[in-house]
Amino acid sequence: MKFALLGDWKFRSALTGWGLGTLTVVFLVYQWMPILTLGLLSFAGPTGGTTFPMNGVSLHWYEELWKATVMNDFKPPLVRSSLLAAACAITTVVLSVMSAQAMRGKFRGNDWFFYLMLLGIMAPGILVGFGFAILMRLLDVELAWNTTTFLVQVSWTLPFGFLTMLAVFNRFDSRVEEAALTLGASRLTTFRRITLPLIMPGVIGAGLFGFSLSYDEYPRSMFTTGPDQTLPLAVMAQLDRQLTPEIYAIGTTTTVFSLIAVLLCTSALWAMRRSTAPRKA
Repeated sequence: MKFALLGDWKFRSALTGWGLGTLTVVFLVYQWMPILTLGLLSFAGPTGGTTFPMNGVSLHWYEELWKATVMNDFKPPLVRSSLLAAACAITTVVLSVMSAQAMRGKFRGNDWFFYLMLLGIMAPGILVGFGFAILMRLLDVELAWNTTTFLVQVSWTLPFGFLTMLAVFNRFDSRVEEAALTLGASRLTTFRRITLPLIMPGVIGAGLFGFSLSYDEYPRSMFTTGPDQTLPLAVMAQLDRQLTPEIYAIGTTTTVFSLIAVLLCTSALWAMRRSTAPRKA
């Protein structure tokens, strides 16, 4: 009887594992198939369209993307979006680490502070952007991608970085900090030498959240950017005029750059862990 129950348990465990594995594969295919299709269509020939079957294979649309002969020049919006995303990433990291560090200690109103930090996720993006644009006009503040758009995008990226750092600090053993303080290290030295290396995976995750969410943000940027468009706004404006495989080339290029950024951050984190790991004698 005991062996029968053990065999039945192993069968159910294996069946559950196969089921969850199949579900994961189906989800990944569902998630990545549109991106792979977009990348494939970006290599269509000069007379190719935006649907299958492809009419030839070439790099024509990437050349057109660089020369900007079919659509508006994408390079200035790309530079703006990259700079804006980098600024949002840095700001998100700094503010999320500070706010999560503050939440480690109990202070008056910390519950209200927690829900206040999450308002950026709860509020609809298009309403936030529209309301913020109206407020800026009432205050006679000129709309621009590097000021008003930056502020409204940080309110969107910060909650994700904050939740990431909260999860990291919930698994953090504060006794290592107490040991450093007991041995005479200052709080700044303790944070720089002890706390920061241990929470570095969360810091990188918060930075990636800040960069990717800002780089791809459309609703909050639509009303607050002003005359100089970011890349999502430029792409959406082009979709209203003419749809060509050049749009797919833009999407493929930015996706590749995003994957490279993730791989570089992952490699840097792996190298950092390897350099600080204790070596065997």
